[in-house]
Amino acid sequence: MQRLYAFIFAVAAPVIALTVSPAFSGGSPWLPAPGSGDISLSYTYQTADEFYRNTTKVPTPGNVGEELVQHTTYLEVRYGLLDQLALDGRIGYAQGHYGFDPSRGNGAISDKSPDGLADVNLGLTYRLLDETITENPLLPSLAIRIGGIIAGDYESGDINSIGDGGDGFEVSGLAGKFFGDMSAVSSEFGYRTRTDGIPDNLFLNLSGGIILFDRLGLNISYQRVDTPWSSFDIGDPGFSPVTGVFPELKEEMELIGGGFHLAITDTINLGFQYATVIEGRNTAASDVFSVSLGYAFDTYAF
Repeated sequence: MQRLYAFIFAVAAPVIALTVSPAFSGGSPWLPAPGSGDISLSYTYQTADEFYRNTTKVPTPGNVGEELVQHTTYLEVRYGLLDQLALDGRIGYAQGHYGFDPSRGNGAISDKSPDGLADVNLGLTYRLLDETITENPLLPSLAIRIGGIIAGDYESGDINSIGDGGDGFEVSGLAGKFFGDMSAVSSEFGYRTRTDGIPDNLFLNLSGGIILFDRLGLNISYQRVDTPWSSFDIGDPGFSPVTGVFPELKEEMELIGGGFHLAITDTINLGFQYATVIEGRNTAASDVFSVSLGYAFDTYAF
């Protein structure tokens, strides 16, 4: 049952984290066995008609009632290389839309729909401690993840750009603990640095969940990103919505979310997640809806 839960939980945790903000890694402390892994396909709809100007929530610019909208489809794969080492990768495609064009003046509307490949993320996770084989039953599973980021081919710099447009790397520590066979909690704390003047970030992911009726998993999550080494806000000297400086802002946010995953079989699960930004700085006050399909596999028969 723990293997089934780890599969459900590992697929569920990154869905929102990978889509809402590039500052969330969404790693898992539970690694697939050598020669096995999982693959997930997710679609996310993200929308906002308010944003944080500095730390004050205001309507989106232009006073036209337009929403910041983004559609994202991700393919993510995890694969166990060794008992203590796993590989993960993510690639996706996104399309955004926003009706306000700041270059045409207050209230002007244009059909701005950027699209392109989202940032690619490749990572290695090394397990430091496996709770299932430790002599102390109180200890959690512990792991460390190192990831590389390759910027997508989208145009960056606008309020509705798909991402910030920088290459970089990230490192995070992960911990997770089962409580019996039916519930678990996990956490991730990490650091990310990127090129092109994008401020470095610290990020935190907390998740917890239970399995009901052997097949239905419910989860809740809290996610946060901080940018302590930047002080550049919307409205500061040097800021202009038409000069492409949005990636250089001090962007911070807190999200809460939840959802469910249904294990259709021992290898296939279907999930739904929802998250909302509850606090932020220089970021959209987004609501995020996501559906995902996960599949667990092994290569023992090959």
